Amino acid sequence: MAESRHFIFLGMGTLGDIFPFLSLAVEMQRRGHIATMLLSPVHARHAEMAGIPYQILGTQAEYDTALRNPDMWDTRKGMGIVLESCKPVLTEVPDYVAFLPVEQNCVFVAHPLGLPAADIVRSFRPDIPIVAAYLAPSNLRTVHDPLVMGDLLIPRWLPTWMREWLWAYADKNFIDPVAVPIINQARQTRNLPPISSLPPYMYAAPDLSISFFPAWFAPAPPDWPSPMVMGEFQLYDSNPDADLSTELQEFLAAGDAPLIFTPGSGNIQASHYFSCAQRAVQKLGMRAIFLSCHREQIPANLPTNILWQSYLPLRSILPRASALIHHGGIGTTAEALRAGTPQLVTPLAFDQFDNAARVKKLGVGDYLRMSRLTTGKLSRSLSQLLGSTSIKTNCALVAEKFKKSGHADSLCNAIEAVELKK
Repeated sequence: MAESRHFIFLGMGTLGDIFPFLSLAVEMQRRGHIATMLLSPVHARHAEMAGIPYQILGTQAEYDTALRNPDMWDTRKGMGIVLESCKPVLTEVPDYVAFLPVEQNCVFVAHPLGLPAADIVRSFRPDIPIVAAYLAPSNLRTVHDPLVMGDLLIPRWLPTWMREWLWAYADKNFIDPVAVPIINQARQTRNLPPISSLPPYMYAAPDLSISFFPAWFAPAPPDWPSPMVMGEFQLYDSNPDADLSTELQEFLAAGDAPLIFTPGSGNIQASHYFSCAQRAVQKLGMRAIFLSCHREQIPANLPTNILWQSYLPLRSILPRASALIHHGGIGTTAEALRAGTPQLVTPLAFDQFDNAARVKKLGVGDYLRMSRLTTGKLSRSLSQLLGSTSIKTNCALVAEKFKKSGHADSLCNAIEAVELKK
């Protein structure tokens, strides 16, 4: 076994963003290392269930405030809300590491938005290597195809110089005006030099980059960071043996395989989504499960052919579903791929548009933008999805790929091999 180390995993975002880091933490602990999760309070119980020590970052109120902001899911403004919510990470993460024994061999594995905090840690613990863990392909910049910028699918004929200009424009007008002042304020308190732009700074920080998605889903283009280790989807579940409730089992047994609708665990602004879903389900004469931990956005009086559930392990329910209609988060997307379940993606922001485009390219589903969602469009899209034999065939072929994957092994081997900076 490799020399025992302390692997610090900085997870940020919603639950689907946290699970891949927990997957690696569990494996590293099994290998005899110390593993610690740094996460928001809303996700602490999942670390507890996994038996992984954790440190809380920020407060529940700060997390909730970001989710309630109406601009959170705006394709132009959402990233600013996310970056603003990262402020506590820039101070609390360095404070946590400062109290660790200096002789402890540590490795820092960070969400991309946690790299500025990891770089501040490096200023007083230069011995700690930094590993950047990318959850979805669109977390990484490229000028190569496929190129999706927010909700824009960049055409193949657009020349490289114009693609570079588009990235520079996005940085100058949407990313840097919010991110740079926040990061420089934290750096100034530690007498560190300011940065001028977030993307080049982030890409220069890590000693190793890893992906939480496989090459068959997104082959690495030549302008991604190097060294880069491509992994597998880390489909972790903190309670994989949980029994399905009696209510749910009775519902499943009472009729045909249901549609499953979920806008994601972080979306509390999905009332229109569920209203359209209810009307579409009734129009199609089907059954459905509405999955959301926010009951207030579900229609008050659901008919007997629609069941609301606060939380379900997707690995348990998807094999019994006719299709999954979801926001396009990478974790949810991957669970549907593993189950061989046709999916209709309704993207809102962030990586969701790119994930949706890849789902369609794989031939395992289609997408319909959330901003354009109507009952008519949703019912028509579902009819086409469920009637497609090619989608069903492709779903089965893609599901076979998961039987050959090594799960966390290759990524854990890679980060175990990262050399300490003595």
